[in-house]
Amino acid sequence: MEPTVIFLIGAAGSGKSTIGKLIASEYNFCYLDKDIVCNRFTGLLLELQGHSPHERDGCVFYRERVMDLEYQTLLDIANFNLQLGLSVVLDAPFLSYFSERNFINELREKYDWQNVKPLVLQVTLDFGVLKERMQARALERDTSKFADWDGFVKGIQEKRCLWEDIEIKQIDNSASTVDLQTMHEALSFDK
Repeated sequence: MEPTVIFLIGAAGSGKSTIGKLIASEYNFCYLDKDIVCNRFTGLLLELQGHSPHERDGCVFYRERVMDLEYQTLLDIANFNLQLGLSVVLDAPFLSYFSERNFINELREKYDWQNVKPLVLQVTLDFGVLKERMQARALERDTSKFADWDGFVKGIQEKRCLWEDIEIKQIDNSASTVDLQTMHEALSFDK
């Protein structure tokens, strides 16, 4: 089977990490979480510029200088694994790239993904459940989201993934536990 790269997208707190780890475990994929890969150096870069290490939303320095570096690092690590024949789950929102219709085709060309199957799995959930989960995780980086919850939700609703030439599947993660059968059906893989 050709290696697969799953772009696991969804709002902060939607359960991307839970689903990504399940996919990695169930299918023996490499699991790459942007936060784990990048948060240490991102926090340091932000501090060196006089920002909070948790400041992402609304931070011009992060958006203009750091964000692309984070995603490039994540994709370079993913490509290394894919070239070894290992399938990869990428756990990152990718929200800022949704409007780039040619995003996947540019990655195919850049990394020569002739024998790699890209797939988008979008994690969705009820916004009331999302708010509860974010409150329960109590991360400092979510403070600005709670300060303007309606604006945060509106931003999620307005951001549609417009990538071309890639299948976009959805999985609802509103339940308290992930239904493995639903996950398998969404991925259409034979276990």
